[in-house]
Amino acid sequence: MDWNKTKTIFIIVFAILNVFLYSMYLNRYIDSEELEVLGETSIEERLQAGNILYENIPENTTKETYVSGNIRVYVEEELKPMDNQTFKVLDKSKLISTFEKPVPLGSIKDTTNMRQFVDENVLDGSSYELFNVDVKEKTATFFQKINKRPIFFNQNALLTIYWNEENEVYKYEQTGFEELEDNFDQTESLLPDERAVEVLYQRNLLKPNSTITMISLGYSTLVELTETQVFAPTWRVRVELQDGTKEDYFVNAVEGKIIEFNKESEEPQEE
Repeated sequence: MDWNKTKTIFIIVFAILNVFLYSMYLNRYIDSEELEVLGETSIEERLQAGNILYENIPENTTKETYVSGNIRVYVEEELKPMDNQTFKVLDKSKLISTFEKPVPLGSIKDTTNMRQFVDENVLDGSSYELFNVDVKEKTATFFQKINKRPIFFNQNALLTIYWNEENEVYKYEQTGFEELEDNFDQTESLLPDERAVEVLYQRNLLKPNSTITMISLGYSTLVELTETQVFAPTWRVRVELQDGTKEDYFVNAVEGKIIEFNKESEEPQEE
């Protein structure tokens, strides 16, 4: 055996192996550096990279409590009479009011008209906040408020008004809670609204070339019993897509979980 030749081959093999191992180490080092840089990248920088605009929307709430309430029971005999209206109660918890003479609403595009109508014609109308206007279906949906903040998509905290071809309201349907109380001793620290945006970004729910136009705080159902429910503080994030379409996302403001509402049953589902 030619040991000199064998020795030379071993030297070459070990040299190649060393180069290979060094290249593997170098690649792993570079990858780790890139991951570290990515981890240090702020949510603002990541949004900017995806051309996702984030308008300056002040919402400085940092602490809130859970709230509980009882489903309101309507009794026709106990309802305060209102001019031009006939009341009907379904399942004790839904009030249906029909106008003997439809009430002119004015321009549908002017939401102040709807606000004025509700304040003047709906039982406890000031405790409801406009959420959506469906021009095609000729309906407007309002959410009942807790501490001046809406309860999102709860079938027991809704007001829906209906109008005809002449933009005249002919009826409304109403549900609500009563005895709403902040009866929890502990005040919860809320996730910053930027964190809610980051949660949506991490789940790839924020599309490129979109704009976050609004972030506001409300409540969603956390615990639902037969007559009583508990509500958790919840961030609502409104996003306008490139084609003008608007989408709403909801994030539990304490736990950071995304809440998806089943719009048909109006029951929240946490992810």
